[in-house]
Amino acid sequence: MCGPIGNWVRRAAAIIPVLSLVLLAPSVVHADADMDPVAAMIARVTPAVVRVNTIRPPSNDDDKAGAQVAKTAEIDPALVRASGSGYIIDPAGYIGTNKHVIDGAIAVFVVTADGTHYPAKVVGMPEAADIALLRIDAGRPLPFIHFGDSDKVRVGDPVIAIGSPFGFDSTVTSGIISALNRDIMESPFDDYLQTDAAINHGNSGGPLFNMAGEVIGMNSIIFAPTQGFAGLAFAIPSNGLKFIYDRLMKTGEINIGMLPIHTQEVTWQLQQSLGAPDLSGALVTSVQDDSGTMLQGKIRPGDVIRTFGGEKVWDPRDLARKAAMAPIGSDVFVEIYRAGETETAHVTIQAWPDAKPPVLDYDGPKTLGLELASTTGKNGQPVVTVTSVAHGTAADSRLQKGDIILQVQQTAVSQPDQALSLFKAQSKMKHRFAAVLVERDKKVMWMPVLVPE
Repeated sequence: MCGPIGNWVRRAAAIIPVLSLVLLAPSVVHADADMDPVAAMIARVTPAVVRVNTIRPPSNDDDKAGAQVAKTAEIDPALVRASGSGYIIDPAGYIGTNKHVIDGAIAVFVVTADGTHYPAKVVGMPEAADIALLRIDAGRPLPFIHFGDSDKVRVGDPVIAIGSPFGFDSTVTSGIISALNRDIMESPFDDYLQTDAAINHGNSGGPLFNMAGEVIGMNSIIFAPTQGFAGLAFAIPSNGLKFIYDRLMKTGEINIGMLPIHTQEVTWQLQQSLGAPDLSGALVTSVQDDSGTMLQGKIRPGDVIRTFGGEKVWDPRDLARKAAMAPIGSDVFVEIYRAGETETAHVTIQAWPDAKPPVLDYDGPKTLGLELASTTGKNGQPVVTVTSVAHGTAADSRLQKGDIILQVQQTAVSQPDQALSLFKAQSKMKHRFAAVLVERDKKVMWMPVLVPE
């Protein structure tokens, strides 16, 4: 994060100790005819909102993201567990979330509103936007959200945010749209919706709804001098989300366009200096066309680009968004203000340097990830002890180093091979979980452990 506000911007992803994260399994509430319209809307859309759990190595960027980092004994001490939010955009199991929620993850899991855990595949995540697309295989059509038109959003419109702040699933907060088209120096395409709905760590990647139950944004950033909410949160508008997700669902890439130029805003002082008609447009600062073949001198430093493809250019970010959505290689007509005169030119849309975005080479965990050892119990008999929980499917359980496994699927075990054989049998039978009886700190409890497919 660069710029003077960098230290005040906090991503809303939560990275918290697993022991303090209560994995609740909220019931799916059905709307009642006599229910308040807002409550009925919330009941209707909540089943499509999910929690996104990740396992990843610790990063120096964690503190910059305002995260609460904990290296716990529950998993490999070199790994960190993080939690964010997401929402199902297609009944086939496609899920939208923020890129920063999953970036660098070595395992990703999705928890649906009914408490079901799924290993997730990362379909794609563009370099130029804080957006990612996941997919889970639920074996059935899933409830999904509908996108609204973010271009119709107005300041003062009431909104509802749903997500998993600090791991508390299906948390609902409300507020209004407090500003539009905010530039918070995240990317060249910033067009954030600003809201005062309470957004905290763990809300990242969650949906922002209008009163019709349509998603008009994805909660992504909080702006606060502390770790908590201070009344300023920012969401990526839905129209940009739809553009990205449609392309990712088709090819796993977005292939966005660009013009090889750098631009800046036309301020009042610069408008007076240049004699430009008004404050709209994008003022060219440099042309990154080293070969001289892409723009062929059609655009020069000092030009103000005022229209693009017949549409008015409001500011540099508007120009970047218009170019991003234009087909690569297409010919676009632009209107330029130059030295007191209005000129026109045809330019060719170039491919963004990161047009083929990085995609995690990850298709869900394929191993259990448990390391077990035979130790001697208090009665002198051998017991099975957990020595490590790595980044396999077991990483999404509450097992931790030092736990004693007494039973797997109601079968007593005294040797690691016995336990592992029972886990393997569950996998062969296509059962998603194994029930494990665990002793920890003189207490005994059953834990569900996800087994690999």
